[in-house]
Amino acid sequence: MANGHKYSITDLLGLKGFKVSDMREEEGAFVIEVQVKSEEADCPRCGSRDLYRHGKAKPRKALHALLNGHKVYLEIHGRQRCKCKYCGRTFTQELEIIKPRSRSTKYAEVLVLRLLSLMSFKAVSKLLKISYGRVKKVLMEALAMIKLPELVADDLKELHIGIDEHSFRHQEMAIMVTDVRAKRVLGILKDYRLSTLEEFLKKIPPHKVKEVCIDMKEGFRKLAQRLFPKADVVVDHFHVIANANKYMDEARRIEQDVTNKGKVKIPKKIFLVGFERLSEEGVKKLDELLSKYPNLKDFYWAKEKLRKLYSAKDKGEASKQLELVIMNLKASDDA
Repeated sequence: MANGHKYSITDLLGLKGFKVSDMREEEGAFVIEVQVKSEEADCPRCGSRDLYRHGKAKPRKALHALLNGHKVYLEIHGRQRCKCKYCGRTFTQELEIIKPRSRSTKYAEVLVLRLLSLMSFKAVSKLLKISYGRVKKVLMEALAMIKLPELVADDLKELHIGIDEHSFRHQEMAIMVTDVRAKRVLGILKDYRLSTLEEFLKKIPPHKVKEVCIDMKEGFRKLAQRLFPKADVVVDHFHVIANANKYMDEARRIEQDVTNKGKVKIPKKIFLVGFERLSEEGVKKLDELLSKYPNLKDFYWAKEKLRKLYSAKDKGEASKQLELVIMNLKASDDA
């Protein structure tokens, strides 16, 4: 490869310090072979520099960039394996451009974050042809590196606080506190313990808090009412309807798996879609299912009534509708 081409690729792709040895096309993507220089390193276990060379690591392939709709991979050659004379630890030379065991360079991770500011997770995953999980991991690692500033409430006359739980790694939860009206993050807490949340909320002047928006967790409600007695505590409508859908689907599964002992298959989606979004054929099918499985009627009725609360013309009308829902549910066979 001509030196001019090598230097152009090096500058274009931010590969300063690497030696480009070859470039090839592979399954609609470009693969650039680069050679790394051996550098002095410290033992990751004991910190000693008394090392000896222990062979070369296998070539490592990592996503690096996107050019004209084509993915660009780096195939990294020449990483040195070392062994510590003091503690016997064997390790591979680490590079500034890529994290240990990562399949994407830091350059590619910046690209993912920029695309996420413009597109959905699904769109980024499809464009780069990487999994949803990898896209999410890049974002979560970036968020973990952000040190949020200390909470400063002096610049706002009033606060409308939002408290919500988010699942980042399977069952691992974290609490995010936001100012809903100002659309800014106030804090991402280290865990989901109420004591951690209370410690954070105590930094906020109570007289400035006009409203606290929460999910349906009872602990959040009690804590908000205790710390901010003059604020309105409301449950976000998303969580109200999500909770209603959960009970609706639970009733469907009981009817299917317990009452009918798994001998029938009752469709799920038709009960969770808003009634106004159903086609004529969908409405007909829904009526047939509710006639065939009457135990589901009260759950479906309540779910739809709760959805209609949010289209009421004022709070008074919504309160009357809610009282009607509660009264009917208490009187139902499955109260």
